[in-house]
Amino acid sequence: MDILFLSHCVPNPPDKGEKIRAFHELIALSKKHRVHLACFARSAEDIRHAHELKDHCASIYAEPFTPLRALAGAALRFACGGCLTTSYYGSRRLRRYIHSLKSLPLAATVSYSSAMVQYAPSHLPLWLDIVDVDSEKWFQYGSTRWPGLLYKIEGRRLRALESKYAARAECTLASSPLEQKLLLEIAPQARIVSVTNGVDFEYFDPSLLRERPSPSNRRYVAFVGSMDYYPNVDACCWFVDCIFGPLRRRFPDLEFLIVGRNPSRTVRKLGQVDGVVVTGGVPDVRPYLAFAHAVVAPLRIARGVQNKILEALAMGKHVCASAAVSNTFGGIPPTGLVVCNSTRNYIEELTRFLQAPCSWNPALREAARRRFSWQNFQSITDQLAASEGETSVVHR
Repeated sequence: MDILFLSHCVPNPPDKGEKIRAFHELIALSKKHRVHLACFARSAEDIRHAHELKDHCASIYAEPFTPLRALAGAALRFACGGCLTTSYYGSRRLRRYIHSLKSLPLAATVSYSSAMVQYAPSHLPLWLDIVDVDSEKWFQYGSTRWPGLLYKIEGRRLRALESKYAARAECTLASSPLEQKLLLEIAPQARIVSVTNGVDFEYFDPSLLRERPSPSNRRYVAFVGSMDYYPNVDACCWFVDCIFGPLRRRFPDLEFLIVGRNPSRTVRKLGQVDGVVVTGGVPDVRPYLAFAHAVVAPLRIARGVQNKILEALAMGKHVCASAAVSNTFGGIPPTGLVVCNSTRNYIEELTRFLQAPCSWNPALREAARRRFSWQNFQSITDQLAASEGETSVVHR
């Protein structure tokens, strides 16, 4: 089959949350179908990375995308009653390109994120990977951030579209049981399946690493994630304010490593606190995971499955995480995820790990391997091939 794959990001390289899932989904599709990729590219490097997928795609279109210009236009349309999210990714040029594909024998569209459904040809069956129910994030922002009212308005507008798109789709994929349950409440008549992310266990293998990361020769706990993303920023600020100080009084040599690209000004200020190291982007996160006594994920806002958790578990590391993070796993936290419901919990659990020698636990790695596999997407591509008949979705 010829499949149109729409993505709001270039699905390559798989080194960031949204790109990781998009990459593996595209690769799974390309094993049995001819994939025509249309996506947005934020830089010349992004365009180059898009064309590196030429061995997996029958055609590639990467449209240059300027975030600030897009935001300005989206803000105007939002003020006129539009949805900020879909307006942000609005493009006449991309719409014209999709129209030019009418000569191809396209059999279906796969839309990666709700923002791209606006480009899905109406005459083709639609498969939507909504990933997370983003409207819920906007509602959470509305309760915790300024300007709360505007966030809630966007939440309502986007939720209406999510319901409409899920009802239109032959099948909608969600990244976790929690997202699946929420989407079923929004669109009860839709066919929705949870397909959880996997991990590249050959790459995230602690036995391959021997050298410690250069910024630290002492014991440390680590947080890994994009540091211009509000829930990550909020989590690190809270951890430094409430947890790190008492821990450092117990362990004077302790460091807290914040590892991730694009640290915001707020995050950079955390680096002024004794013992806090803000690395910025690093070429390889594995050493930072491998030599950590533990990994922390104290997010107070958590949507979907956190790749940072899966990668830490693949490296055989315990993760001290919030209940919000644990809930994304559908009430069954993976082996190695230590749920902390209070500052006292975090301090007690991290003290336990800091008192033990730094090592990796093979049992955690094997448990993660059994539960998190990119093969889940392969079953979906098999179902897509049969989408002209009655669709029967395998729930993994």
